Amino acid sequence: MKRILAVLVVAIGSVILCIHAVAQTNDDDALPPGVYHLKILPFDELSEKSVSRQGDAALSLKTVQWQHSESDHFIFHTETGFSVPQLSAWAEWSYALIKQDIGVTQDSYERKCHIYVFLNQQAWHSFVGVGKMEEWTGGWCTGRELFFASRPHFKFQGPTLPHEMTHLVLHRFVTGDIPLWLNEGFAEFEGVRLYRNYLKARGYALGNITDRLARNDYIPLGELTGAVDYPRSRDQVVDFYNESRLLVTFLYYQHGGMNPLLRFIKLSGDGSRFDTAWQDVYSSKYSGLDAFEAKFIAYVTKQKQ
Repeated sequence: MKRILAVLVVAIGSVILCIHAVAQTNDDDALPPGVYHLKILPFDELSEKSVSRQGDAALSLKTVQWQHSESDHFIFHTETGFSVPQLSAWAEWSYALIKQDIGVTQDSYERKCHIYVFLNQQAWHSFVGVGKMEEWTGGWCTGRELFFASRPHFKFQGPTLPHEMTHLVLHRFVTGDIPLWLNEGFAEFEGVRLYRNYLKARGYALGNITDRLARNDYIPLGELTGAVDYPRSRDQVVDFYNESRLLVTFLYYQHGGMNPLLRFIKLSGDGSRFDTAWQDVYSSKYSGLDAFEAKFIAYVTKQKQ
């Protein structure tokens, strides 16, 4: 059974830091590094037409008029009126930079990821219901397919695509069963970190990001890291996403950056409990896990230490 990873509508994702040219061509000429082809094609001319049952259900919706295209790593199914060049640029840039962040230097994947973008909100909510997803879901990744809702001509494409792209990269290049909090927390972390840099370089500031938690909203580490499903209420889901991101942020900025974090992710994906992976990677600075949690509580609630 495939594991489905969802993203909260209010979660903030990434749109990428690097800028490269997009070649809108219908030829197969070799392109310089960092540039890629984008082809607008009828469905029957796509290089891969095999989709999942969910993908087939989406493409079979009578209320949606689909346009199809593909780039070097993705096949796009978008509602007519969506900016495909912008989408393909963000998808390719996100994919490249997230791979770079986790140390992927060789990508031999030939099977392209299918991305479905809904503009019709009524059709989206109906599709979410049929897929038995949570009502707060703004998108999800399952296997090599991404589904999400968007707005036409939205300049900064928002949170969902890059967040889900992080799930895709982890699914492809980090083996094992990564715990729910870590999968969502790392996706959230990558999104916020890269999106802030992207906006800053263009003279914008990223607002509406919660960088702290109220003390009474804090989820004890044992409960957070042991969760195998999302909380029941929307408010609890928001707290779960925020605290998961902030725990990854704490590990990254306060405990050595990406290399130890990737070791921690690998140990967790290989089946280690949180306390075991923490002991192997992060314990040298602390007298024990209780001391670590006290430090994290002070960090996440911005209490004085």
